[in-house]
Amino acid sequence: MGKTVLHIRDEKLLASLKKRLPAKGFAEILVPTSGDFFSEAVICRPDIAVVEYLPGDREISGQVKRLWEKLSIPIIMIAETQDLEEVQTWGESVISTVLAKPVREEELMAAMVLSLSAARRVEKLKEEVASLKENIEARKIVEKAKGRLMERDKLTEAEAFRRMQRLAMDRRISMRQLAEAILLTDRIGC
Repeated sequence: MGKTVLHIRDEKLLASLKKRLPAKGFAEILVPTSGDFFSEAVICRPDIAVVEYLPGDREISGQVKRLWEKLSIPIIMIAETQDLEEVQTWGESVISTVLAKPVREEELMAAMVLSLSAARRVEKLKEEVASLKENIEARKIVEKAKGRLMERDKLTEAEAFRRMQRLAMDRRISMRQLAEAILLTDRIGC
């Protein structure tokens, strides 16, 4: 595994995590020195963040939200039992997991592994969605160009499609590129 950023103020918990995490495969443990862990985390680009919530810390929610928006990494919050509901309320859309103190090693490691795995699945789904959107857009453009050919050259749908396929293969360009060229020339009246 890669980098982990820890924003922990409890010295005992921090020391314990700094000892345990490398043995569990987290190669680089980053402990921001300033109160603004967001800036340091953005520079370091960690794979996951473990953040301790202290009651009354109004800045932490903003920093956590900005960290999520900037890096989209899994964020695990550690809080006192009485603060869990408050953390879940403001962090619902950005926090992967909320753990109650005292944190057991097994719980933290399981939360980290599951959060990283879920983040990878989300990234894969985002890529698939982007690819599907691109395919849909390409199909729309090809259909529009095919319609223009049918109208202009009095072709059937099948004839227009075959002509576009042949032209795209002859010119070694994609159907979308050909369709865009057809629509462009049709617009400028060539």
